[in-house]
Amino acid sequence: MMRASSLGAGLLLLAALASPSFAGMNEDLASCTAANGRESANACTRVMNSRRLPREQFYIGYFNRGSGYRKAGDLDAALADFNRVVSLNPDFARGFHARGLVRDDQDAPDKALEDFDRAIKVDPKDWGAYYSRAVLRRARQDYDGAVADVEKAADLKPKQPQVRLLRALLKADKSDYDAARAEADKVLADGEAKAGAYYVRAAVAFAQNDLDAASADIDKAFELKDSLAPALVLKGRILEARGDKPAAKSRYRQALAQPASFLEGRSVQRKARDRLNALDGVDTANAALDKGNGNARPDKTDEAPDTPPRNVGCKRFLPATGVTITIDCDK
Repeated sequence: MMRASSLGAGLLLLAALASPSFAGMNEDLASCTAANGRESANACTRVMNSRRLPREQFYIGYFNRGSGYRKAGDLDAALADFNRVVSLNPDFARGFHARGLVRDDQDAPDKALEDFDRAIKVDPKDWGAYYSRAVLRRARQDYDGAVADVEKAADLKPKQPQVRLLRALLKADKSDYDAARAEADKVLADGEAKAGAYYVRAAVAFAQNDLDAASADIDKAFELKDSLAPALVLKGRILEARGDKPAAKSRYRQALAQPASFLEGRSVQRKARDRLNALDGVDTANAALDKGNGNARPDKTDEAPDTPPRNVGCKRFLPATGVTITIDCDK
């Protein structure tokens, strides 16, 4: 689920369609308004080329087309359209918000933050812009800024489940695990965003090193939505903590193929890449040792039978931090 969900559906195009000569235009308007992929983007192009859309509404056509392009993964085309939107109507806050989401998709967080700031300046009541800025600030570990933004979003949209779940994740970031879990439980009790709520509960359990509880909740999330990128990454980390590196790497690769998360933004894909790089690095190093490239592992047959086992250290994975440390085997 892409964070475009915080923007809502495409805007309604208000072209008049009273004449039968407008055959097919109704379908194009409906598709363009849905803004759900490349076909929608193509429909928006036909609407704008038809000369039936008033010039003062062209920014809406570009907005819907840009949203369609983003859903289709064509970020350059989406950015070009949102540039047109804010040029045609600089008072349209959602144009800056949408452009910020694309820039975050393109790994340009500084520019994305500028756009979210601009959206909020234009419309201080745009809860979605506060929410998106909170997601970005959390990814940059600006937890105080993220908390301030998510609370502002909650003031404007108190029942919005994604706002409540982001607030729960931020509480977990600050080690307030009981409050974080309670927040997720409330969302579940309301029957909303269940996949996201199970993911948040799993993330809280994982932060507390409770792998069994984390695994149980993440599996419940998958039953509802098997393509949720944060859940895929978290499942990978659980598998990695249990020593199943091949399965973990498979989950990380699946996460990379998913759109940006409404809870984590593009930071999910960055986490997946980091873990894949780390695991690939460990595999490469181990392969080199196995082949005797520089630091061959000692062959036990070369040692005298009565030589006591040497303490070469044991590795332990720390789920809360995502790092592996070497400790004394006897401890």
